[in-house]
Amino acid sequence: LNRINNVVVDIMVELGRREMTVREVKELKVQDVIELDKLAGEAFDILVNKRPFAEGEIVVVTDLMAVRITRLINRESPEEGEE
Repeated sequence: LNRINNVVVDIMVELGRREMTVREVKELKVQDVIELDKLAGEAFDILVNKRPFAEGEIVVVTDLMAVRITRLINRESPEEGEE
């Protein structure tokens, strides 16, 4: 069990998603705004190794931005097709 404590995982906070064409991405410039599919104040998704783990909210700690976990996502059984 102690070996598991040293396993490195990727943690991502997903603010939202948006589909764009390659042309739209190529045309982006500084100060452009990309609208996302989430509302202001809505919980952010926290992913561990690209899998949903929790939801959270943005907080400011001194001069840094951070994420406070507000809800853990229960994953008792693996999804179909996973081992």
